[in-house]
Amino acid sequence: MQLVKIHNDFYQLLDVFQEEEMEKIQNEFIHHMCWKKLSQGDSIREEGAAQVKINWGRIQEVIDEYFGKNSFPNTTQLWYDWKGYINEVHKDLSPNLSANVQVYLSEGVDSMGTHCNIDGTWYSVPYKFNTGYLMFNPTKHEHGMRSPVEDYRMSLYQSFRITEEPSPIW
Repeated sequence: MQLVKIHNDFYQLLDVFQEEEMEKIQNEFIHHMCWKKLSQGDSIREEGAAQVKINWGRIQEVIDEYFGKNSFPNTTQLWYDWKGYINEVHKDLSPNLSANVQVYLSEGVDSMGTHCNIDGTWYSVPYKFNTGYLMFNPTKHEHGMRSPVEDYRMSLYQSFRITEEPSPIW
């Protein structure tokens, strides 16, 4: 895996998972139609909890270094976004979210990637298979999609907190 620094608070991730680990993760999408459905406008995101244990290794080390303390992963989520879905630009609200990681698990159009506004400048990571981003301070930076999903979009989402006990506020 490679981490490419775009900004102190935003990194692009390349070649995130090895082939065997990617296969295990992708197999979890077989039952995505049974997951919780979340509406956004006229489109739908399906969300499920990942059953595969992920070793975040270097990513978690970078998070720990950034904050100068240990970080703790929240529940790993799998997202299946249907055609037309767009995760509007927003700031996260939960104190459980100190850093976010999203890894794209299917082929797709670059424009379906994630954009992040830091101090008035927009940065982006294109949507490409087995790539993604690491964003620090998602409660301070606007981020989201600027273009809707063109066919479907599969991704793995992992957030990290810097408090040992999670907050009940989501």
